[in-house]
Amino acid sequence: MTLPSRRIFSLLALAMIAALLVVSSLNDSRSRIAAAEGMMVSQGRAIVDIIAESSLHGIGAYNNWEKEVTRRLINNAKWVAHYDSSHGLSQEGLAALAEEMGLNRILVFDAGGNKEMTSHLTPGSGRGELPREFLEPLLSGQQKSRSLGFRKTPQTGQGRFVVGVARAGGGAIVVNVQAEAMTKILKEVGPGHMIKALGEGQGVKYIVLQDENGIQASSTSEIGFLSPADDPALVPLKLGQPYATRAYLSELGEVFEVDRIITQANGSQMLFRVGLDGSLLSQLRSDTQRRVVMRALIFLAAMVLAAFLLLAWQRQAVLDKEVQKIGRELRAKEEEARRAGKLVAMGNLAAGVAHQIRNPLNSIHMIAQMMRRRPDLPEQLVQEARHIRDESARIEKIVQQFLEFAKPREPVMEPLDLEALVCEVMSVQSSAHENDGIEIRVRTEPVNMALDRSFMIEVLENLVRNAAQALKDEGTIEVTLQTLAQEVQIVVADNGPGIDAANRERIFDLYFTTHEQGSGLGLSLTTQMVSAMGGHLELDDNAGLDGQGARFVIHLPQSIRKQGA
Repeated sequence: MTLPSRRIFSLLALAMIAALLVVSSLNDSRSRIAAAEGMMVSQGRAIVDIIAESSLHGIGAYNNWEKEVTRRLINNAKWVAHYDSSHGLSQEGLAALAEEMGLNRILVFDAGGNKEMTSHLTPGSGRGELPREFLEPLLSGQQKSRSLGFRKTPQTGQGRFVVGVARAGGGAIVVNVQAEAMTKILKEVGPGHMIKALGEGQGVKYIVLQDENGIQASSTSEIGFLSPADDPALVPLKLGQPYATRAYLSELGEVFEVDRIITQANGSQMLFRVGLDGSLLSQLRSDTQRRVVMRALIFLAAMVLAAFLLLAWQRQAVLDKEVQKIGRELRAKEEEARRAGKLVAMGNLAAGVAHQIRNPLNSIHMIAQMMRRRPDLPEQLVQEARHIRDESARIEKIVQQFLEFAKPREPVMEPLDLEALVCEVMSVQSSAHENDGIEIRVRTEPVNMALDRSFMIEVLENLVRNAAQALKDEGTIEVTLQTLAQEVQIVVADNGPGIDAANRERIFDLYFTTHEQGSGLGLSLTTQMVSAMGGHLELDDNAGLDGQGARFVIHLPQSIRKQGA
């Protein structure tokens, strides 16, 4: 995996970790908010249920008590009717009976519905404030007793509880008691008292009891409510759900409302609305969101810091590699400079020696030629003169190499298709060694550089020739042309015996050779030509092919390639 790929993968991994942390934080926040909403819903339901159940039980108890009061008053009225039929009634007797029985008033009506007498008022005509539909069944004898229940007097507005019984001779006896105590009890056991008490509790904005006719009881008068039929928030109740909830902004501030419908004993339905303080939930949402944002920012900052540290570590690793590479290059340059210095010194020495021996050598060569031309010399001397001439010519060639090494020619740099050149040279070398059991493999890619063509041909031939000599007529040579980030490399590797560690530092020295027929000039001249073109030649520390053999690498900088592009 390349360095950019590793960086992208690392950053993606960090981003995924950050995303997972943020998502987990959001889920945790949602669960907190949901738990808080659940608590508020439970609180609202509890209040609604308490009011509903308390009201139903209280009203039931009150109804039982009302029945008992009705039964007692009817018995009182029957006693008055019995006394009327047996003894007759008078104004004073009615007053005494009312006081004895604890009644507020006793009214006596004749068969026509006219008031004959009363325990407190002067007798007169008319039925007073009592409705005709209440008296008619009693006057006609259709019913023996009836209860009118609570009734407010039009004069004072006070409450009365009224019952009546039929008279034996026609007419009716009506009695009533003051209902202030019963009204007080009704208020205490009814939902209104409970609504007022709970509506003043902490965290409760309002409690409202509502039916189709309007609001029946409420802990506040500051908010108006839609009728149950028109309120869209009550749709869940209409769909059969036991509760409905909503959060909204009211005149009293933020409210979280819980609604429930209860059915009374008479079959009518009542709607309870409980409005809780929604600012607590809103504040929890805000605090949770702030926490989520803070966590996200902290996670993001941590991820950014981790990313920067990762990039810094990777950058440090790259710098370390670059430093190591530069160090290797510097050591290679130092070694190359050391070898160059030795080569220059030895070249100067060789040039001096060559100049000193060249003239005597020419004389020896001329004498040998003259001796061959003398007709009186024996054949054996003629042959020896020929050997002297040939050997002196060979020495002359060596002297010429010394002079060329001491003063090499300057390279002629021109655009060159290096791939084609490598393939061309290797084709020639393959033909030259095809009968020696040596296989030459080539791997190349398109490369154009500014190089000296003759230098490159001689460099490649020298390296392949040295590898072939090391293989001793059996093995494989592989030549690779490849482009790297900063340079172009030509690698010549073989699977031969390799180079002994003791000789690795000396193979580039002038006149050093491990071959019997070698002159020790090949690698020295090859190094000199590569350096003249701006590159350098090294013996790689790694083995050649199949984990054995030698591996020579020609390094050519990309600046040369740009010139040849």
